[in-house]
Amino acid sequence: MPASLSARTCTYNPEFEVESRPPEGPRRLDDRSVPGRAGGLDGGAGPYYRYGGPMPELALIVTPLLGDRGMTQTTKIWTRSFVVLVALLNSGCWVETDPDQTVQQESEGSEHTDHGEGEVDEHGHDENGEEGVVELRPEAIERIGLLSEPVARRNVAGLRTTTGTLGFDEERLAHVTPRVAGRLVRVPGSLGGTVAAGEVLAVLDSTELGEARAAFLRARARHEVAQRRFEREQALSADRISSEQDVMDAEGAARETAADRAASRQKLRLLGLSSHEIEGLSWEDPESSQVSVRAPFAGRVVAREATLGELVSPLDKLFTVADLSEIWLWIDLYERDLSHVRVGARVEVRLDAWPTETFGGELAYIADQLDPSSRTVPARVDLENPDRRLKPGMFARVSLASSEEPSLVLAIPRKAVQRDGDESIVFVRTAPGRFERREVDLGRVGEDLVEVLGGLEIGEDVVTDGSFLLRSQASADELGGHHH
Repeated sequence: MPASLSARTCTYNPEFEVESRPPEGPRRLDDRSVPGRAGGLDGGAGPYYRYGGPMPELALIVTPLLGDRGMTQTTKIWTRSFVVLVALLNSGCWVETDPDQTVQQESEGSEHTDHGEGEVDEHGHDENGEEGVVELRPEAIERIGLLSEPVARRNVAGLRTTTGTLGFDEERLAHVTPRVAGRLVRVPGSLGGTVAAGEVLAVLDSTELGEARAAFLRARARHEVAQRRFEREQALSADRISSEQDVMDAEGAARETAADRAASRQKLRLLGLSSHEIEGLSWEDPESSQVSVRAPFAGRVVAREATLGELVSPLDKLFTVADLSEIWLWIDLYERDLSHVRVGARVEVRLDAWPTETFGGELAYIADQLDPSSRTVPARVDLENPDRRLKPGMFARVSLASSEEPSLVLAIPRKAVQRDGDESIVFVRTAPGRFERREVDLGRVGEDLVEVLGGLEIGEDVVTDGSFLLRSQASADELGGHHH
């Protein structure tokens, strides 16, 4: 619209009386509050219509020259609505903002832009910077100790990389089950509890065990009687009072009862009683039918399925006890890497739970069969876990020492690389105090260096010390609504 047009210019249509009015705020179509006019849709000096348009508002009072006598009320409403529509289409009214007001708004917008452009917050970040860019003042750089190195060609002794999952040391893992069926009467073992070897985890009352104990006590009593009779017959035979046949019969009875006692004793051992517990059995013992379920070695209770009062059998797993001082890490070796790794190779492990730490281990086992679906070979790494920070089930990124000879490649220090989800990123110093987040493609990983396949050019300056802080700051700014 030309700027020379008046703010209230309106084209005249001879069919209607058109009056331009100043803005008085939004009105409804049936508004009757326009000064100087009387009547409305329900009669009076004549119908009029008020147009409430967008800002700024143009008020139009349209008086039709056509009569409306003889019309029904419904016909009048439809006719007048049509008249208003035609008036609006034919009147050719424009609303134009006051040039002075426009200039004032542009000036205010310019001042706001000038105020925001290049503004630096208290941390030294550019408020209107590009996405993925962090800007810091010199004092901030010095305070956090940022250091950088140029991208260059270096000799990298290849490490083979793969992933894996932590698991229990299966040689120090036990599923604890009862040896006899019964009802659980006590369950002192708790989930997550540390237990000693032989510590009681549960106690159950068993009818089968009670019967076995009674059988043992009877066999022991019969043997004691038979043994005393045999000794008596021997003494009588020495005095020529008892015959040799009586001695032999007594000896046979003693041997037979001894065998019965041994058989019943062995059954109690199979049902879970120790030799000390068996020797202490008596008819007066009120808990003669109870047996304890004990921890097979020192460790931690990592699973508990026992519930007080539950009926259990030898098929039920009540507890799982694990020694977590060592952890197994299961990895998949790619077929192409098999010629470069050996049992005993040094392994470096990184976990998401501790992204700045590296855990060392040794390749202990390589399976003898290839998985045809994944074209990988399972392998095991043994890891020490003295502080119990490593948890079975954790996902791990693994680097294995390779027998491959070092080669000259484009490389950067490993500590310059940060992980952001599935991406490997670095921060490049593009100007003094200005650091750009850059996604990179990596190749072979050495002990201190990593090969760069893409994302960086030789000579570019990458942050080595402090890149983790830059990544944290960039992430915090994105969450806070800033884009660097």
